[in-house]
Amino acid sequence: MEKEMMENFKKYATLMPFVGLFVSLLLFVYFFGITGVEEPIWGAALYCSLPFLGYTILYLPVCIYFKVSSKRSIQRNEEQV
Repeated sequence: MEKEMMENFKKYATLMPFVGLFVSLLLFVYFFGITGVEEPIWGAALYCSLPFLGYTILYLPVCIYFKVSSKRSIQRNEEQV
């Protein structure tokens, strides 16, 4: 059960940056294409890119954790043999 739960979490974490990218693209289309942006264009661009940046920043520690844990499990298996 625990292994299955970790695999599901790994799939979810892998999709996080792509979901953020999709939401960011939708926001860019909405703000720059449909409604139009007034003076602070950089502020609107930063606001639109926040989902992608946020999910990517959250993804990096999870990715590092899974890489380190897989290396540790490989080392444990080699020590047992």
